Amino acid sequence: MVVSLPTDDAPEEISLGRVYEEYVRISEVCNDYIHRSLGDIRLFGSIGALLAWDPLARLFELDAQLQQPVTPVGFLILLLLIVLVMFFDLLKQSIFFFHLQRMQALERVLNRAAGDRGELFHLAGGWPDWFRRYHAPAANGFWGVFYLLVVVFPSIILYLQEYGGWLFVYLPTAIVLLGLHACCAMRILGSLEP
Repeated sequence: MVVSLPTDDAPEEISLGRVYEEYVRISEVCNDYIHRSLGDIRLFGSIGALLAWDPLARLFELDAQLQQPVTPVGFLILLLLIVLVMFFDLLKQSIFFFHLQRMQALERVLNRAAGDRGELFHLAGGWPDWFRRYHAPAANGFWGVFYLLVVVFPSIILYLQEYGGWLFVYLPTAIVLLGLHACCAMRILGSLEP
């Protein structure tokens, strides 16, 4: 059951117990989103293994000729799958940030009721600052390496297998899709601003 938040000038409209129950419920929803989103790293790893296994295995066979080159269409399909998963994660992150904003409102009500004890409830309220100071630098490093692997590795393989013409298809497609993802991610991250 969803509880409407009381306005700042009418804190008695809803019992504090109901506000706390809603806070706990949304906290559990957020924890579930976090666990599922962090579990998506396995999907990225699986896609990466698919992307890298065959070309690397054949590339490091010193005596073997590359009789069956990796198809450029395969790289494009993997790129599309990767970007699809990335956008799916953005959808989950957007819902997570919505719940964080709701939790912040509940924290204000609970902290106001706590009186002079300081900010007893500050999980959602503290996330934006924590995100900017600690999480974002690590996430930026991860996404930087990930973007490089998604763009550079396939480009090198295509070049080594003499599919240079396909670079004019793969690189612009990768840059447009990953740029679109980055723009959408920045918009969602902007929701953390007060």
